[in-house]
Amino acid sequence: MGIIIRQSIKNTIISYLGIILGFVTTILLFPRFLTADQYGLTRLFLSIVTVAAQFCHLGMKKIIIRFFPYFDQMEGGRYNLLFLSFAIPMTGFLAFVGIYFLFEQQFIYYFKDDSALFKDYYFYLLPLLFSVLFFEVLNSYVRALKDAITGSFLNEVALRLGLMALLIIYYFNLISFTQFVLFFVLTYAMQPIALVVYLYYKGELSFSLSFLSQNKRFKKLVSVYGMYSLLGSISTVIIGNIDILMLSSMTDLSSTAVYFIAFAVGSVIVVPQRSILKIATPILADLLKNRDMQQIDSLYKRTSITQIIGGSLIFVGIWANMHNLMDLLPSEYHGAQWVIIVIGLARLFDMSTGINGVIISNSKYYRFDLYVNLLLVALTITTNYLLIPMYGILGAALATALTVFIYNFIKFVYVWIKFSMQPFQWNALGVLIIAGGCLLGSFQLPYLGSFVIDVAVRSLLITAVFTGLILVFNLSDDIKRLLTQGVQRGQSLFDDFRN
Repeated sequence: MGIIIRQSIKNTIISYLGIILGFVTTILLFPRFLTADQYGLTRLFLSIVTVAAQFCHLGMKKIIIRFFPYFDQMEGGRYNLLFLSFAIPMTGFLAFVGIYFLFEQQFIYYFKDDSALFKDYYFYLLPLLFSVLFFEVLNSYVRALKDAITGSFLNEVALRLGLMALLIIYYFNLISFTQFVLFFVLTYAMQPIALVVYLYYKGELSFSLSFLSQNKRFKKLVSVYGMYSLLGSISTVIIGNIDILMLSSMTDLSSTAVYFIAFAVGSVIVVPQRSILKIATPILADLLKNRDMQQIDSLYKRTSITQIIGGSLIFVGIWANMHNLMDLLPSEYHGAQWVIIVIGLARLFDMSTGINGVIISNSKYYRFDLYVNLLLVALTITTNYLLIPMYGILGAALATALTVFIYNFIKFVYVWIKFSMQPFQWNALGVLIIAGGCLLGSFQLPYLGSFVIDVAVRSLLITAVFTGLILVFNLSDDIKRLLTQGVQRGQSLFDDFRN
């Protein structure tokens, strides 16, 4: 767990820096510097390419993580895997380009009525897709090298700094909106380029074709796993993005922008989860390869309670400061409070179930992910189709929350049955009681007359009470150890400075 804690801390620091930058771009700049239609267009673009990228990588993202320990044991195995990491996604991308041009008119027609701006810029999708696709695949390779930091920095910090600069340039009328869209795509293109440079600098940018001579059984195992991973990834991403795609076609780009703001805020609580999964996934692949079930069970439980603690604290902080958040947004973005709360609760439940999905997808039961995902794709499309016309953006949030709950509950039960392990312990209930008490207590605090003072005092009080009670009741050894080490390092730095 040591490397997970260390890299999770670094990832969390990067993620929170990314949150600050994301707050500036998502809450302060995008809604004010772009019209709601223009902002909605950028969100629709990213949702489309996120779904399309899962088709194009042909399962390679998960193949890299799952089979890296095996390739690493072969002579030149890493370079076999890196060659496949370029060749297979490129094949998928070229196939998608052919399908894209074949059905171009039908694609444009789907969005033409309520999202008219889309038809003027749809041709930027292909270079954006290429950039997102190869960043995701190369980042998986870098993560397999036990480096979860570089990709996080590029995605959480460097990308947002680039977008921030681009928005400011556009705001001062130095470029047109067409040029803004072009540079928007180029900003995403810098990510895979940076990873290629990084691999070259680390001496890892070498290729080999010797995989073609490996035994047929191993190649078949990789191919079958890739096929199931492809289908599973496509369905997973469809589940995560169908709300924005259907909102854009059933309402308009303005509603898409409002929903995305609410969705982004509600999803902030997954920062601890993302930080843990980035490094826990390749480590879990090693543990499964060695069939070390005791360590897997320990990892399952410890990641669950850590995520519950981190997610609960952030969720309470967001809800307690909801009035401050709404004051920051333009008037057309008001009324999204319940979307934020619904999405936040869904994400909190997702975090509480720990690494169940990672356990399944990296084990011999990886096919199960596909079967569940296909069922949930149908459920997601149906619930969005029924609820969006009735409740608008809140309907999309309810559909997403229902899907997240069912998806994680099924995986939780499956892991319990197949592996005889489950993530929950009694200390999780204690965390939720403390979180609920902190939230109710925050409602009793009056507004302190200043946005900055109110946010600072309210947030500090919640953090102090929540963290203090977690330590008093010793609800997590990892959190206690982390805070103790932080205090010790702070004291050491203070002593060094004083001396």
